[in-house]
Amino acid sequence: MVEEDHLSSWQTLEEMARDFEAEHPGLSVRCLPLGGAAGSQDKGKFLLAGNVPLDLLRIDVTEFSAYLGEGALVDLEPYFAADPAWDERAFFSQVLDAIRGPQDARGEPGHLFGLPSTFTPYVMYVNLDRLAEIGFAGPRPDWTWDEFLALARTATVDDDGDGRPERFGISLTQWLQAVAPWVWQAGGELLDDAGHRSRMAEPAFAGALQFLHDLLHTEQVASFDASFPNQLSQGLFQAGRALFYGPVGYWETYRFRSLDEFAWDVLPLPRDVAAATSVAMTVYVVPRTAREPELACEFLRLLCSLRYQRLLAEIGNGVPGRIEAARSPSFLAPDRPPASERVFLDSMASARFLPPLANWRKIESLCRAELEGILLDPDVDVAAACAEMARKTDDYLARERERNARPRLPRGLLEISVSLSLLTLIGTFLARSARASGRVERRTRRAAWGLLAPWACGFVLFFLGPALVSLFFSFCEWSPLRPLGDARWVGLENFRRLADDPTFRTSLGATLSYAGLSVPLSTAAALALALLLRSGKSGVALFRTIVYVPAILSPVVVAALWRFVLDADQGLLNRSLGWIGLAGPAWLRDPDWVVPGFVLVSLWGLGSQVLVFVAALQTLDPSLDEAARIDGAGTVRRFWHVTLPGLGPVLLFNLITGAIQAFQVFAQPYGMTEGGPGDSSRFLVLYLFETAFHHLDMGYASAQAWVLFVLLALLCLSLLRAARRRVHYAGRTP
Repeated sequence: MVEEDHLSSWQTLEEMARDFEAEHPGLSVRCLPLGGAAGSQDKGKFLLAGNVPLDLLRIDVTEFSAYLGEGALVDLEPYFAADPAWDERAFFSQVLDAIRGPQDARGEPGHLFGLPSTFTPYVMYVNLDRLAEIGFAGPRPDWTWDEFLALARTATVDDDGDGRPERFGISLTQWLQAVAPWVWQAGGELLDDAGHRSRMAEPAFAGALQFLHDLLHTEQVASFDASFPNQLSQGLFQAGRALFYGPVGYWETYRFRSLDEFAWDVLPLPRDVAAATSVAMTVYVVPRTAREPELACEFLRLLCSLRYQRLLAEIGNGVPGRIEAARSPSFLAPDRPPASERVFLDSMASARFLPPLANWRKIESLCRAELEGILLDPDVDVAAACAEMARKTDDYLARERERNARPRLPRGLLEISVSLSLLTLIGTFLARSARASGRVERRTRRAAWGLLAPWACGFVLFFLGPALVSLFFSFCEWSPLRPLGDARWVGLENFRRLADDPTFRTSLGATLSYAGLSVPLSTAAALALALLLRSGKSGVALFRTIVYVPAILSPVVVAALWRFVLDADQGLLNRSLGWIGLAGPAWLRDPDWVVPGFVLVSLWGLGSQVLVFVAALQTLDPSLDEAARIDGAGTVRRFWHVTLPGLGPVLLFNLITGAIQAFQVFAQPYGMTEGGPGDSSRFLVLYLFETAFHHLDMGYASAQAWVLFVLLALLCLSLLRAARRRVHYAGRTP
């Protein structure tokens, strides 16, 4: 069972699977796509967590350490050693070294746990027409930062004289793997040689990031559009408004080959004290759920054969891991751009992977706030941000080293504890509900429970039971990539981590700010619209429909729409403000404006609240309003003393449901900012989702979930308590 994503490579993969079936009669190979709502880097984890019998899996090299550390991969060295045709010299040595386990006690190379699909060094893309326009034939292969900066300054132009460039020297990529080459070129490092300590606080590291910060803010020769989520969008380089684009990998040639507005090519990265670049790669591994690991390894060898690697090269899927395929005309094709395709091979002399045997997806997530702050905040203290990145990384590495020393839970303790808790809760509830006097009442209760039994079973199995498991896990450390019996008891450590976690504090603050702004504003706006739309006339019904439609749109569609509206440079809202001479804020890039931006989004989807208010307004007794009018009360006084008290129960309902929705906001920040800039929009549920399903730290995620539950419970109880004397129900004496 193998996973791929691109359509053309998928077709080739299917052909290889059918050939393998023909060589092994009775064998069936089923290929599963990696794409889907979970995302290509997460779907494989979910399948493994569910013990789905995968035989082969394609993963990103930045997560190789996470899979290896969780014991989720099969050691392939014995299978390779038994194959006389195996020759690891056929592959680039740097590529294989990135997917080995740790060295043994004698210092021998670690065992191989996978083979490469394709890889790519990071390079610089260049607009050749723009380069010629500013009077340069092209930089030297060993060009420097100074030469790069001089070209970027010349290419940066403020066409309309408003003080902000419209054309830039570089569209600068902003994720950690793209930033790492600048660090290495400046002589810095990310970790020490043993991989136990961060070196991000050192002057060389901070100096490299200061250089990037200055490109964006002091020199203003770099644009902000090239973030990781924006890669599939129409960037400034494609629009012909950036001279350079990078550092970035081979995958962009997919999009750029359709460009006919200008000529483009690739260059090696500029250098400072040394030449260096990053390498991105996907690898095939055999997970622990493989039913036939020997056959899986044989199919893996077929996928990494010269034939298939050349097919991938012809498709343009990346640089083949096999040296012969990478140096063949299948990859170095003279009839397709880029003309300087050999740059990808020449760059391997100075190419480096992020230090192996470290979970770089987790480290990047931990350091994202500081990294984005350095790149996006003009007033940031770069050295202090680098020191904070180092501290977070050191804490994480130390915690990972300590994790395996913790004791495992006794076998069956989880099952016994959850079962006893369930039985105790159910028994207590039944004992209390059985206190019924009289045969008729007992019979009525039995009939009611007979009708409610299907719902009660579902409630216990799908809500109460999982909630108790989550509560138990909040005192444990466990990844679903490991067997359930490998859970380790940590006591209150997860809750202590929450108290010391700056990301959690920022997330909690962002959530409280969002709820404090959006709930009262959306409730007031919904009530105002309901007062306007309570008439039963036909024209009003059309407006009710228009108001309600945004509430039923897919949250993903809403996120994409509002991302376009609020974009700092090309957003519809900011362009509209520009037409009347106002400069709009960088809604999704400024930490001070990102939460108000999401509040603005929330006001667009209040159709459900409006309909609830309209229905409540139509049930009010009109004689009360008429009596107040006869007594001389004006519009405001009638609303305050007659209409609003009558809406008390509905107002309380909308406040409670609105608060619950505000505390659980997820889709919009996930689709619009992914929690950025920094952690400014990393709301609680988004942080919980990342902890649980990106990093599979289920114990810590469970602790976060219970804190969120307690906060919501306290908030709802406070609202109900405050409403006792102010909310009156029909037929009840206040």
